Order: sequence, then C-alpha cells, then structure tokens
Amino acid sequence: MANWLTGIGYALSIVSVALLAWVAWPAPDEDRALVGAVIAGAVLSVVGMALRWAAHIVQNRRIAEDD
Repeated sequence: MANWLTGIGYALSIVSVALLAWVAWPAPDEDRALVGAVIAGAVLSVVGMALRWAAHIVQNRRIAEDD
C-alpha cells in the first residue's frame, strides 16, 4: 500500500511541475535562455522524483527480503 501512496504522491508532484513550467513558459519576446531553463528544470525535477520513487521501491523490496 505504501508504494501505491508514494507513487500517487510523486505523480501529483510531476503534475505540479508541469503546471509550474506551463505558467513559467516565456513569452515569444522574452529571452530564449528561459525556455532552456524551464525545460531543464522541469525535466530534472521529474527525473529526480522518478529516481526517488525507484529507490523507495528497491528499499522496500530489500526490507521484505530480509523479513
């Protein structure tokens, strides 16, 4: 059950990152470097959350194997 709840939490975080990136998206007349920064920030955040979720699952499997 904990893995499911953790997954839902990370999924909600991913949606919030997407919403924040959408709001932060620069207007056509703004600096183009902002586009790269928004994309890089969103991608790194999602990848980080995916890695944390994967680590959580691995840790729970190791605990279950030890029991």
